[in-house]
Formats: sequence, structure tokens, C-alpha cells
Amino acid sequence: MIKHLTIFFCCFAVLQASGQDTATLPKKLTINGYIKNLQTLSFDQNFDQLISGNLLHNRLNVKWKPSGKLTAVTEIRSRLFWGEQVKVTPGFAAQLRNDNEKLNLQQLWIEKPSLVLHTNVERLYADWSNEKWNIRLGRQRINWGITTNWNPNDIFNTYNFLDFDYEERPGIDGATIEHTFSSGLKTALAYTDTGKKEGTVAAIKYALNKWNYDMQLITGWYKNHPTIGAGWAGPVKDAGFKGEAQYFFAGGDSAGHFNISLEADYMFKKGWYANIGVLYNSQGLYQPVSNWQIINLKLSPENLMPTKWNVLATTNKTFTPLLSADISLLFAPGTNLLILFPAVQYNLAANLDVNLVWQSFFVQQAQHFEAENHQCFLRFKWSF
Repeated sequence: MIKHLTIFFCCFAVLQASGQDTATLPKKLTINGYIKNLQTLSFDQNFDQLISGNLLHNRLNVKWKPSGKLTAVTEIRSRLFWGEQVKVTPGFAAQLRNDNEKLNLQQLWIEKPSLVLHTNVERLYADWSNEKWNIRLGRQRINWGITTNWNPNDIFNTYNFLDFDYEERPGIDGATIEHTFSSGLKTALAYTDTGKKEGTVAAIKYALNKWNYDMQLITGWYKNHPTIGAGWAGPVKDAGFKGEAQYFFAGGDSAGHFNISLEADYMFKKGWYANIGVLYNSQGLYQPVSNWQIINLKLSPENLMPTKWNVLATTNKTFTPLLSADISLLFAPGTNLLILFPAVQYNLAANLDVNLVWQSFFVQQAQHFEAENHQCFLRFKWSF
């Protein structure tokens, strides 16, 4: 089934690319997407060793709207990896699977020592809505987060902020029901089952606007224990102020713990934008490590960062309509983890962008604060 869908949509995209930028069939059906080429260079701490990686990435988004209330969506992601990065990474293909997806809608076309071709159906849902109700069933993204970098309230499908090449972010297999009351209060009920032992996540959200602040309260069940959280977003004079907190009660083998994220941002008169965020993870590390591998950056709703205290500062500016740049700096005291990641983006043509991104990781091990590794990314993205 996936194979036939993929072949059909790929052929259609090629035909559309030769005719127009955005596919617009009868008004009920729209198709768009992109093709990206990402080149990666990974260096060791002293730039003595180099590992290269290559990725050709295609995404096809199909939306069918047979009526004003009903919408069906399918989004397919195909990636071709090759090079040394595939060869030296144990179990590379297995790491491509989204652990939050219960149904196996992926297809591993090729798995060679230095070559992997993988396709996954990223979204597959039906959506019905009217003035007060919205019901969505199938593979979807449940976006309950408010802050930019870390989202404690996003207990269904958290993401890694270092993964800049995944703008759409992961989804889940489940259902959501939303209702808007005449008073302005909004409620949302969401459910998913990852298919694993104790893999059920279910929660209800209450949201309203009061004193020019958007506020929400979340309570539910995360895998093997209850959870409760809150979030808010609003102004403090000319600056923005956001926050999220989520507490996980003790259950199974885990003790009670919580994450809290605070964030402020400001737009300066000359076009500079600044954002600073703080994350506290009560289960995180707060001492130097003896081995870099202890710092696991595979994140989850319960573990938004492996370190206890985290500060992330970002600034960016659009210099011309075609050129923009930003730089982010993350520091985790105690563990003394430092991540530096600047980026530059340039618009080469109407639908063609190029990005140059750098990521450097530093950490204190034993008595030495030193670089661990560096990565350079060059990405071309063509949207259709």
C-alpha cells in the first residue's frame, strides 16, 4: 500500500514540478511539498577526523477537502541517506522509526552498509470541524506547547530543538476532540497508544484568555503515572513572557518529577530579535560527567534535556529580504555543557533556499572543559 502511494505521489510531483510551483488540482485537492539536499561534516574535538553524511529528503503533503467541514490529510516523508555517517552508526536504519507511532506505516526500501532509503507516512488523518467542535482521528501532531524551545506541556510528541531539518516535527497515532464554549473557554481531549507496554497517553486541556494572557491547564495520564501541568503566554510591557510547567506523579519505577520552562523575547527597533529561555528538569544531571556518552540527547516529554538547569539564548536578524542569520547558545551549569549553533539562510530563488548551520558541543569531563565534537550542515531546499 505504502509503495503504491509513494510511487503515485512521486510521479505526480515530477509532473507538477515541470508545470507550476504549487500543485492545485480541483479546489478540493491540493498537493505541495519540498525536496532538500543536506550535506553533513562531523569533526572530532580537534578537527583531526572527519565523517561525511549525505541526505536527499522529499516530503509530499496531500490535502483533500470534500466539504467545508471535512478534511483528509496525508503527508509522506522519504529520505535517502548515504556515506560514512551511515556506515559508522550502528543500527542506523532502526533509529529512523518514530517510537510514538503505533502503526507501522514505514517502508525500508534499501539497507546497505553505506546506503539507506526509508519512507514513512508522517500524517494520515481525517478532520471534521464546525463553529464549536473539531474532531481529528489518525496520525497527527498534537501541539499543546507554548514556549519556543522546550515544551513541558507537549506530553504527546516532544521534539528535539537541535533537529533543525525537521520543521514539521513528529506525530502520534490517536484522536483529539476540541470544543469552544460561548464564554471563550476551550477544552481539548487527546488520546494515543504507542503500542508499547504502558504506552497510553491521554489528557484533557482547558484554555482561556484572561488579562491579555493565554492560559492553559492540562491533566491526564502519561504512560504509567498521572500528570498535571499549566502554561501561559502574554506581554510584559513590550516584551513577551511565556512559560510551561508539567509534573509527573510517581508511578511504576519512577519517582515524582517535573519540568518547568520560562521564556522571554523582545524585538528591537533595528530588527534584531532576542529570545532567552530557562529549563529546569528535576531529574537532570548537575555534575560533570566522566564520559560524553552519558549525556543522551534523545529527548522525551519527561526528559526535555539530560541536564538539570539549562539556559538557551538566541538572537537573529533579517539583514535583507533574502538574507537572515541567527546564533544560539545553550549552557547547562553544574554539568557545564555548552552548545553553540549559528546559522545563515539565503533565498536563492522564489522557491529555493540555502542554509549553512554549525553545531559545536563542549562539556566538562573530569577536570577539563573541552570540545567534544563539531558538525557543519549545508542544506538546499526547493519547495513546490
